[in-house]
Amino acid sequence: MIRRLAILLVALSFNGCTLIDQNTFAPAPEAKAQPAPVPDIPVDPRVPLVVIDYGEGLLPDYAGLLHSAVRAAESRYPDVQYDVIAVVADAAAAPEAQNNAVGVMRAIMRDRVPASRIHLGVRTDPAITGSQVRVYVR
Repeated sequence: MIRRLAILLVALSFNGCTLIDQNTFAPAPEAKAQPAPVPDIPVDPRVPLVVIDYGEGLLPDYAGLLHSAVRAAESRYPDVQYDVIAVVADAAAAPEAQNNAVGVMRAIMRDRVPASRIHLGVRTDPAITGSQVRVYVR
């Protein structure tokens, strides 16, 4: 009787076990690559101080407007920081747009703003045509 009880207990203890075979140690199949989600981030949520539009073949005369805007910003906040951002529709136009942003930065520096308070950047925005230089303050 004790022997039958021992066999019954041993049989019941193996009830939750699985058979060890090749499937136990086989590697899991690789997950299929999913494309990274494209974040819906606007170019910059801030309202620009000045937007200079460089359309097809345009060389805008922005010196007077930029001078007035910089003087107004400086009178309100003497240590204001400027973000000069070139915005283009596609990355192929970035080098020319960056040169435009450097020109705007130099114009701001002519108004006696130290270069350490001016920050350059280039961004793409497929919603625009041509290129722009946007000046933000922070």
